Amino acid sequence: MHYVLRPERMVRAIIAGPRNKLPAVIESLHKMQVLHIVDHHGEDETFHIGKPLPQAGALSEYLVKLRSVASILGVETAPKGAESVKVEDLSGKVVSLELSITEEDAARKKAEALLGDIDRRIEELRPFAALGLPLERYRGYDTIAVFVGRAQKESIGLDTSLPKAEVFEAPGVLAVFVPKDLSDQAQSVVSGFGFTQLDIPAGEGSPKALLDTTVADREKWKGRLEEIQGRLDKLREKYAAFVVAAEEALEVEVEKAEAPLRIAVSDHSFVVDGWIPAAKAEGVVSAIRALGVHAEAGETGTAHSEQQPPTLLKNPKPAKPFEMLVQLYSTPSYHELDPTLFLLVAFPIFFGFMIGDAGYGALFFAFGMIALFKLPKDSDFRKLLLIIAVGGFWALVFGLFVFGEMFGMAFHLPALAPPDELSWAQFGLNFPIEEPLLHKSLDIGDMFYVSILFGALHLGTSYVIGFINEIRHSKKHAVAKVGWFLCLFGLFSLLTAILSWTRTGGWVWNVALSWFPRQIEPLGLSGVLHLGIGIPFASLLLIMGALLGFLETPIAPLEIGGQLANLLSYLRLAGIGIGKATIASTFNILILHGLVLDHDIPIAIVGLILLVFAHMLVFLLGAVSAAIQGVRLNYVESFTKFYKGNGTLFQPFGMRRTQEA
Repeated sequence: MHYVLRPERMVRAIIAGPRNKLPAVIESLHKMQVLHIVDHHGEDETFHIGKPLPQAGALSEYLVKLRSVASILGVETAPKGAESVKVEDLSGKVVSLELSITEEDAARKKAEALLGDIDRRIEELRPFAALGLPLERYRGYDTIAVFVGRAQKESIGLDTSLPKAEVFEAPGVLAVFVPKDLSDQAQSVVSGFGFTQLDIPAGEGSPKALLDTTVADREKWKGRLEEIQGRLDKLREKYAAFVVAAEEALEVEVEKAEAPLRIAVSDHSFVVDGWIPAAKAEGVVSAIRALGVHAEAGETGTAHSEQQPPTLLKNPKPAKPFEMLVQLYSTPSYHELDPTLFLLVAFPIFFGFMIGDAGYGALFFAFGMIALFKLPKDSDFRKLLLIIAVGGFWALVFGLFVFGEMFGMAFHLPALAPPDELSWAQFGLNFPIEEPLLHKSLDIGDMFYVSILFGALHLGTSYVIGFINEIRHSKKHAVAKVGWFLCLFGLFSLLTAILSWTRTGGWVWNVALSWFPRQIEPLGLSGVLHLGIGIPFASLLLIMGALLGFLETPIAPLEIGGQLANLLSYLRLAGIGIGKATIASTFNILILHGLVLDHDIPIAIVGLILLVFAHMLVFLLGAVSAAIQGVRLNYVESFTKFYKGNGTLFQPFGMRRTQEA
């Protein structure tokens, strides 16, 4: 139990020695990558926060320069060819590389700025070049007002409205010269044509000639910018591997050089406080003692101690991607069960039930397999696709053996199927299982009951985990979990009795729960509540188990309604499954009957293309809705019953993630 469902066991480690040994201890700890350092905050009178090692300033400066170089060159990831570097050889190479690249970057920025100015100049000159008047004709008048701008309408009737005006016009551009005493009238008239005033460009002479010269300048500077960018591209190809390797090496050295900022030091000694996985404690202590420094590690504190150990999740490899979903909610506390394996079982089954289609499930599984081999191991997108792939596997299983459908079409038509419904058997695909266990459209009652059954199992397991978490810390809260479990079972047995008319509900009530007492309650509540069915007295007694919730909250009995709402919330599993299947089936019927079957080849091809796009839409909508609801049922309905989280993620000194590099 401990090694599977609980985080890795941690022990507290204390390392103490003379200050001159601190660099060697830091180097050794960084290499081992097993110590989670508890930062010292300087609250002790004797021990204060240490100062960075002497080389920290220079290393940080080189790292800043190297990151500037990487930003200029656009180097984000390491190229295929890895390059080894030595930190002691970096200083000269980093400085010279920064100088050469900074010069090129300055030249590029200058060229880009000039091109921006030139582009603005071209835009200013273009409308005036269309009018053709010299630029000096638009300014310098004492008695004439000039209106030049863009017009959204043709100037029809302008000469009639302003008989004393001289008008020059080009497509979309208008220039009006009027006596100054008519400027207000002219302003009112031209505004009726959607007129927008333009600033007169600087310069004199023909605007077309100026425009041609400016365009030529633009081509010249554009060529220079391409030359500069070409030189930067060559520098990127030449130094990309070095930049990535050097940046990673410097980050490591800076981390070591700045480690004393996390360590308690006095005038003559130091103390490192932290946590180590118990399985590696002996090796760490031996390695540190070999440096002539005191080290010890052992169990300390209790579940209620102020400082909790960090959490290092320990799950089998197939469950690793699901740790992302757990940590998205909250990092587990060190003293509670890790819900990753619980999520590994619950989420994919919920997802598979909602999709419930062999075709879509196979596609989800295929995308996950592509991600498994093609995407980086630390990629969150890869983890997400692998999670969906496990759900896709269950969708494939449900689609083949429970619902008997693929891409919204049944393998074999049930007896009560509508006359226009299609099946794969009509197209020659004879799946050996002719009678599916459930038909989503015809067995709606069973779909609802199976959803409630999933909900009861899910919530019941949540209360069991909650009991295990609480029994070590608070026995009264653990007893309250038992009460809520009994209440849940009472509600489930009552709903099973009510839905025993369904095939699945009837089997559970008459076979799986055949031992359950069937005596009807003697209080007449069924008539008062208008249920139309007798309430089993045993169900009523079990529901009263919620009274044990008084040990957890004073309003426990009021939570019985909330418990029922939690259970009925799982009906969304059936709702999404039925809705998705109905949409896919409708697309099949409309498109195959309307465009493909009994039509000529061109129309059939168009219909098949349209059908593919329709199923892509169903595929995407199904993925989004099933994933969101699957996560929601775990986070909102289940985790609130047992999971506190708020743990501290184990981050060993020296271990760096790929994306950090």
